[in-house]
Amino acid sequence: MSTQTSTIATAILNAASDINQLIERAFDDFEWASIEERREIMHVFSSVALQHQAAVSKFAHAVDNAPTSRRDNAARELDYHSTTELVQHELGVGKTLADGYVRLGRLLQTREYPALTAAVEQGTVSAQQATVIVRLLDEWQSTCSREFILQADASAVRMAKTKDGTTPSKVDALARALTAWRIRKNPEEAELNADEQWENRKATVWRRRDGSVSVNAVLPATVGAAIKQFLDANASPKSRYGSPAEIDERTRPQKMADAFATAFGVAAKSGESCTQGGEAPTLTVTVPIEEMRRYAEGAPSLATVGHTQELIPVAEAAHLVCEGAIQVAAVDKHGAVLELGRSQRLFSRSQRRALNEMYPECALGGCTIPAVWCESHHVTWWSAGGNTDLDNGVNLCNYHHHEVHLGNLHVARDHQQNRWKVTRAIRR
Repeated sequence: MSTQTSTIATAILNAASDINQLIERAFDDFEWASIEERREIMHVFSSVALQHQAAVSKFAHAVDNAPTSRRDNAARELDYHSTTELVQHELGVGKTLADGYVRLGRLLQTREYPALTAAVEQGTVSAQQATVIVRLLDEWQSTCSREFILQADASAVRMAKTKDGTTPSKVDALARALTAWRIRKNPEEAELNADEQWENRKATVWRRRDGSVSVNAVLPATVGAAIKQFLDANASPKSRYGSPAEIDERTRPQKMADAFATAFGVAAKSGESCTQGGEAPTLTVTVPIEEMRRYAEGAPSLATVGHTQELIPVAEAAHLVCEGAIQVAAVDKHGAVLELGRSQRLFSRSQRRALNEMYPECALGGCTIPAVWCESHHVTWWSAGGNTDLDNGVNLCNYHHHEVHLGNLHVARDHQQNRWKVTRAIRR
């Protein structure tokens, strides 16, 4: 290391030490500061952090452009595969952010987006904000004029700050705002975009290695927004499942999966879905007679799901047959059908209406899922000989219906109110 380089490095370390001491003092004062003083400390610290991010981008630019005689890149000369890897490991950031710093470093060299370049150099936008802006402007380069790109560049930097001029815009909100700005400038794009979304709609369903099923869909904006709103509403922390004292331990993705299943259940009960051979699509679950005997004895037992040929516990099959057009076929060891469940095991529409009057919400106290989204459960299970009678029926949401069949919830008669009551099962 040359004397000059060593002197500069020492000066940087000393300056960083001084800054850290000042920051520590500011943090010590934060506890006793007024709201206005806290706001000032916050804005100053944010400015320092943004300046640091700007320095990282300049560092990535320096690495990318430093001359080297031994390798094709200074990062390789320093035993890294790329500048991204160097930034990622030396600064301890994720690959996405490291890629962003490298792209911003190239921006400082090419200066193709002047307003954003200046904002990065001055540290007035965050690296995350700048990365989003660059990504969108890069995408638009092939379809927009240079004049339009420069307008978008200037507008994006203005959008990166909220109206008070100090609080940074959130990255997602910034991306939406800049995209909306483009559409307002070219409203015909909205129509073309909607047509393209409709043409590109698709849904795929595939079996995973463990037998579970993955669903992936790409939907037009309005349809997707409606579905997202439904799932978000049902997965919200404010959604009540069970009594206020009961803790819903499901994760948000689990809640959304249950809401997704509920939506299909409601559609199936509507009677307006498509038909196959003149009847509603019917799934057959096959249970060998010896497995039925094992199940009756309380031993682990298996059934086979038609269409996918997956093996599932007979207890899970018992949950499935409570709801929807699902047939259970009992077969002998040669596969010959001995008994075939028919659709009349399901509660009729008139019975459902009566159950909905008796149980306008899920029967577990405090669960506010409405009856129209619930499933009609046989208290004495249909697979155990229970009748499809009103006195043997109760409304349960998909989640709590499953919990009953898992044995986590218990259904008992409340003789005072002459109705079924669902409670948490007592573990011995």
